[in-house]
Amino acid sequence: MFNGVYFRQVIKSNIKLLIIFTAALSVFMAMMIYVFTPETVESLKNLKGSTMGKMTGKITLVSFIANSFYAGNAIIFPMAYSIAVGNRLIAEKVDKGGMAGLLATPMTRNQVSGTGGLYFIISLTFMFSVIASVGIISSRIFQPDALEIKKFIMLNVGMLLYHLLISGICFFASCVFNTSRHSLMIGAGLPLFFFITHILVLLSENLSYLKYVTANTLFDSEAILDGKGYGIKFAAMGISALVLYVAGIMRFKRKDLPL
Repeated sequence: MFNGVYFRQVIKSNIKLLIIFTAALSVFMAMMIYVFTPETVESLKNLKGSTMGKMTGKITLVSFIANSFYAGNAIIFPMAYSIAVGNRLIAEKVDKGGMAGLLATPMTRNQVSGTGGLYFIISLTFMFSVIASVGIISSRIFQPDALEIKKFIMLNVGMLLYHLLISGICFFASCVFNTSRHSLMIGAGLPLFFFITHILVLLSENLSYLKYVTANTLFDSEAILDGKGYGIKFAAMGISALVLYVAGIMRFKRKDLPL
């Protein structure tokens, strides 16, 4: 299920996207840590719909990051990356005829999809490893001894698992459909639906019941900051992501291709 030559080709095809998104998120992370002041906290708390506005008590650096960076940028940017890469890995190649050339080589369908899926997982892990490292280094420079490292790392683990789930949806849709149009309807549509629903829940308490139809609920920053109650949600995201990747590979192996 793995081909080294093809893996290098996939890296080459997607490395620019990975670097751009990782660099942008790293800059945002460093900026959030740099601007952590009482004045910044108060201004964010006064924004309508802001997750900061719902916080009570003392706001620490890690809670500030959790309710600003991890409530917005860390969701949208990797999601855009996953939508683009997920479609590129399988559906776009089928749609544009490139898959025929790949399968004309000694590579099997399992190697094509398995190698692509492995790249997807590794690239997202790399992205959040860099972001976490930038956060820790930036805090030591701009806010010495202010960052609770364990909680910060768990925020990154949780967000990585969330995006592995999102990437699993994108990958599965790409493996199921033969056109980019149909692949993106599910691969982009469902994650965007989750995010918009999450925003609606934040904006109105009357819509709180919608939290049960969005995967964003599984990334529970409050539970992570409290240090309890997030293990089952982490497991749910990890298992769901694994099932989606495996199901995508199995589906791609068996489906008819317009070659």
